[in-house]
Amino acid sequence: MKKTILFCVLALTSPIVLANSNVGQEPVLSQSVVKSLTQQNKAQLRANKGNVEQFYQSFYAAHPDVSFVWLDQGKMTPRAEKALEMLRASHHKGLFPARYHVAAIDALLASDLTDANNQQTLDLLMTDAMLSYLRDISVGQPELIAIETKNWLLPRDPFDAVAALKLVLASDDMASEVALFEPNHTQYQQLVKSLGQLLDNTDFSAPETQVKVGGKLSLNDSGANVVALNNRLIELGFLAENHHDQKTFDAKTKAAVQAFQRAHLLEPDGVVGRRTQLELNKTNRDRVTQLMTNIERWRWMPKDLGQHYLVVDIPSFEYYVVKDGQETVRAKTIVGKAQRSTPVFMAPMNHIVFAPYWHVPRSMAVKDQLPKLKQDPERLARSKIRIYDKAGNEIDPTMVDWSQYNTSNFPYQLRQDPGNYNALGKVKFMFPNKHAIYLHDTPQKSLFGKTERTFSSGCIRIENPVELAEYFLKDQDWKVDQVKKAYDGDKERTVRLKEDMRFPVYTIYMTAAVNPDGQTVYRSDIYDRDPAMQKAIDKLIGNL
Repeated sequence: MKKTILFCVLALTSPIVLANSNVGQEPVLSQSVVKSLTQQNKAQLRANKGNVEQFYQSFYAAHPDVSFVWLDQGKMTPRAEKALEMLRASHHKGLFPARYHVAAIDALLASDLTDANNQQTLDLLMTDAMLSYLRDISVGQPELIAIETKNWLLPRDPFDAVAALKLVLASDDMASEVALFEPNHTQYQQLVKSLGQLLDNTDFSAPETQVKVGGKLSLNDSGANVVALNNRLIELGFLAENHHDQKTFDAKTKAAVQAFQRAHLLEPDGVVGRRTQLELNKTNRDRVTQLMTNIERWRWMPKDLGQHYLVVDIPSFEYYVVKDGQETVRAKTIVGKAQRSTPVFMAPMNHIVFAPYWHVPRSMAVKDQLPKLKQDPERLARSKIRIYDKAGNEIDPTMVDWSQYNTSNFPYQLRQDPGNYNALGKVKFMFPNKHAIYLHDTPQKSLFGKTERTFSSGCIRIENPVELAEYFLKDQDWKVDQVKKAYDGDKERTVRLKEDMRFPVYTIYMTAAVNPDGQTVYRSDIYDRDPAMQKAIDKLIGNL
């Protein structure tokens, strides 16, 4: 059922202070007036006050005979009406009308617009709103960017809001011009569409069944929480209406649970544990904030990813390669555990190493391997891990008193030989970066059968290393059998990639996406990064 979406509007905390305007004089927002206004009201304005002043200065330099940007003879211009329409509908883009002075502007429109002070106020608010809107819709909202600054390490595009607004005002088609500043990524556009459909077609006042969190529900269980489970699955479209208020967990309930789990990248075991319970309890409002969170993240992505690039989508447990807009390779991944999360960053691919040694990072050596040495000095040797002192001399582990070492005084370096035991498998793909993250093979191939694959220490294990190596080397006169021979070899071999194959690798973190069938997919927030974003967004949305 359609429902009008009412977003709360934050009124200005104090009335905007206006410079005095002499009666009988044309109320032009001169440079001195704008400077005074922005200084006195900087707490209310969202755009950088320097941008506001710069815009008016350049606008009046180009249009010395024009009194206002957005008004003509005491009325909003057609461009102003179009702009205000966009601001009012900004929630459909994952933005918030309250941030763009919509309430204050509407109040001024209902007041006496022959009053010079009202005209100045309205023009200033519209300018500030549009400068902010263009920035927000293009590169993201500063308040939300600040929440994930430590986690989101991709390069950010520069943005000139003043230049953008001048282009928008010069265009005969304002909406089309504004759209040029939005991300052009397909996923962004599809998520915006999904958000609009959810906002327009959902009755947010309707009650939503909640499943009690705690314990587990499985086949043949019964009781009040099974009733809640069946009803919730019906509400979400995973179970037929004839299961309404049914007290038993039957085969159809299990099938519905498994379908729900698959749709949300949970282990499809048909058992309703804590993770599944929490996901079932996500309300329509929660989904709105989740969509807005991921729409915002797409704004943080570079607009131009390149003609050829590789993306590791961390929560989807997949990577894919795109060339000239077409996907060429896609496969499963295993990513970092929550306590050793895979970072979000970008670096260009550089070279491939077949039959790699594994140089165990110090953090892993002291946290993971030292306890094993204390229990059994020969254990690492059985996994072909050798121990070296600082001079590079190999150490016999049975001749060391390991009890004397801890995380602060461990003096050795560990290195695992190439081969079937090697933690990196038989090939690694290097894109040098400060995080020491790379793509690599793995001897633990059975883990790709799991749905939620957070088993690594940060690096990205891939399911199809031979296929990816063939892809990178096909233009370097490498035949398929040569790649396989190098993969099965026992001597480390480094292959530098041709310049045109040194394309960027992006690791990204998106917990909502639209699949090839056009269905919106909500993924598990494996690193618990959504709550802070969603909490901030929830406050801004107001009432739905």
